Amino acid sequence: MASFKTPVSEYMTQPILGVPTTASALEADRLLDEHAISALGVLDGDHLVGVISRTDLLSAASGESGETFSIPDEPVKRHMTADPVTVDVSTPLDAVAKRMLADRIHRVFVTKDGVPIGVCSTRDLMRAVYDQRIAQPAIEIATRGVVKVKVDDSLSLAVSRLDASNKHGLVVVDEGWPVGVFSQVDALAARARDPRTAVDDVMNLRILALPPNIPLYVAAGQALALEVRRILLVDDREIQGVVSTFDFARVVR
Repeated sequence: MASFKTPVSEYMTQPILGVPTTASALEADRLLDEHAISALGVLDGDHLVGVISRTDLLSAASGESGETFSIPDEPVKRHMTADPVTVDVSTPLDAVAKRMLADRIHRVFVTKDGVPIGVCSTRDLMRAVYDQRIAQPAIEIATRGVVKVKVDDSLSLAVSRLDASNKHGLVVVDEGWPVGVFSQVDALAARARDPRTAVDDVMNLRILALPPNIPLYVAAGQALALEVRRILLVDDREIQGVVSTFDFARVVR
């Protein structure tokens, strides 16, 4: 039986990428793109006081339905999530996963003697599942409610559906077949585009479609190698479910 009692230090990412409280939301957006990550720590001197994520930036973006939206040129402290969750460097990985599930978060910051030294994300939990060779069928942890948009739907509709669904990404389909994803990353990258632009012009083409009963560790390994955050489980052209990095927390807990 797999054990996830390994200290979080074995799977955390170092160092913490962060911005000062005075940095602008635009600067945070640039750094997120540059480092291909989903969140940054917000620092007041050496103290971690918040986290600014793509979710926060998308919430901060202004624009009415049917209009181009924009990220405000304002300090990140106005839009960050304050008091980020921290765990000690010695905390077992399963306890970290439980905390993520309880707080519905995708990352925790790791501290040593009260000083932040790293971050552990749900993607790191995916790596742990791969290392432990967990053979459980992927469909058993999949989210069944898949929110879709069609390739010819407009950018404004996709952004609205992304916001209303409270999900980090939508599946883009062409005659029912998954051909891409439209995520918060894609919404932010397309913010200057005409809102009437078709989704297939701005979607992410990097997708991973696998059979529902594939062993989790195989799915995790492929997702890590291809640097994708969502695994589509497809059977006979029908999407049976989606496994996101967050779903791996339920395996590790």
